[in-house]
Amino acid sequence: MELKWEPYWYDLDQTIIVGDKDFFYLNNNGTGFANGFASTEDKEVLAEVVKISHSDLGEVLGILAYGLSYKFFLEDGSSFIQVDSEQEPGLIEHSTSSSLNVSNWVFNVELNVLEETGFSSKMRLDLLYNVERNRLKIEREEKYRRLLNIDSL
Repeated sequence: MELKWEPYWYDLDQTIIVGDKDFFYLNNNGTGFANGFASTEDKEVLAEVVKISHSDLGEVLGILAYGLSYKFFLEDGSSFIQVDSEQEPGLIEHSTSSSLNVSNWVFNVELNVLEETGFSSKMRLDLLYNVERNRLKIEREEKYRRLLNIDSL
């Protein structure tokens, strides 16, 4: 399944990394990833991220959508772009690659959907206790570090 990942910024986007198998939330028409807070208006799928690409950046290993800055990891595995997601969303703050000109932040994502669960993000959130949410967050962060071959997020 081909989808669009387009940031809403402000720590309101889903992290996606090639090889990650997890629950993801899609918009109602199934053309892109859902953004924003937990909602009853999205749909949950269990899926694996197969490929991420961008018109200016080419192949991308992953997008860490955390906090005040997002990190976009490039195909070579050692380069990333850190982008402001709070004060000036979309502004490149740091790049380990040569100078880049990024015209937009829309990514094409190939997702292998394993199961449509019938849940929404709000339904899933309501099922989890705080302890479980914290455990999942820690497990996901460990998985992201392993998939991206990095020491810290």
